[in-house]
Amino acid sequence: MFHRDRLTWVAYAMLAWFAYLQAAPGLVVPHLRHELDLSYFVGGLHVAAFALGSLVAGLVSSRLERAAGRGPLLWSAAAVMGIGAIGLVLAGVVAVTLGSILVMGIGGGVVLATVQAALADHHGEQRAVALTEANVAASVSYVVLIGVFALAAAAGLGWRAALVVAPLVPVAIWWANRDVALEPPEPAGADRARLPAAYWVAAVVLVCVVAAEWCVLSWGATFVDDQVGVSTDTAVTLMAGYFGGVVVGRVVGSRLARRREPAHLLAVALGVTAAGFAVLWPAGEPVQAVLGLALLGLGLGNLFPLGLTVAVSLAPGHVAAASGRAVAMTSLAVLLAPLTVGSLADATSLKTALLVVPAMLALAAAGLVAVRRSGAPESAGVTA
Repeated sequence: MFHRDRLTWVAYAMLAWFAYLQAAPGLVVPHLRHELDLSYFVGGLHVAAFALGSLVAGLVSSRLERAAGRGPLLWSAAAVMGIGAIGLVLAGVVAVTLGSILVMGIGGGVVLATVQAALADHHGEQRAVALTEANVAASVSYVVLIGVFALAAAAGLGWRAALVVAPLVPVAIWWANRDVALEPPEPAGADRARLPAAYWVAAVVLVCVVAAEWCVLSWGATFVDDQVGVSTDTAVTLMAGYFGGVVVGRVVGSRLARRREPAHLLAVALGVTAAGFAVLWPAGEPVQAVLGLALLGLGLGNLFPLGLTVAVSLAPGHVAAASGRAVAMTSLAVLLAPLTVGSLADATSLKTALLVVPAMLALAAAGLVAVRRSGAPESAGVTA
């Protein structure tokens, strides 16, 4: 039976906090484009800056964990991410906004890798449940972020009010849980072994699904703004349909993960995502846009946690390295996908550029077939 102890709840809370700040650049970009007169490409650079920082973090996180310990590393990384958020709030020029988001990405990437590794180690064969539940917490924080942005706009406070208090959250979590041990069960150095080939096949699937997710997360609000013709604040608020779909999808996914094979659930989620894009792409009015966004969230919300579960299950005994490499590779997708869409949008249109999404879904489906044929464990993460 799945048991949530204090370590589990600390990990869930920290992942939710990370997700709140991770999603912020995508919602801030429409405002920065108006404030600083940015092109689509430069707007995409802001999301890419977070990804670049996370890419670096993913490459070094397992080494940092061996040197500093998992607990100290988590709280230090949270402090770095918080400092970056403060810099973004205070910034008023492009160089500083980009630099601040880069710092957020470095700290956030280490937070993500460390939390994922802690949950996978702590819950073992039940890692699928732990990781999908953790991502439920993350998706709830996305909805909270949308709500805070909407409230700040309604009160005339501006988008900065939605971020200014966020750096205090991990301080409170650390203070209340100073006695919780986060250290891994395996001895130091266990993660230096080479990861198996099957893991890298699964990692390619992760890259594709994260690319699709971040195309929607980064450009969804701007697409609705351009395509439907509503105000920027209204377009950002309509993204609640997407984040609401993510919440519902992950709640359902966390329940199904107790008794269904993650790879099978991943295939279903890919199909739902494709259906959502088919509804959103031709949308010309708000209701259809919200419906498409909700279906996209329903499918996309499960792609990362289920894909990560499959990948980590293929590297038993090397969880920290597997998690760190997954963060690095998916960060590369986050780095390239928004920039690709932004560049294509400048050259053609945002609607045409977003056809990257179904292309990534098709590649992910092909990769999933390869994972199954390579010998991915049928029962990885199943906890009936």
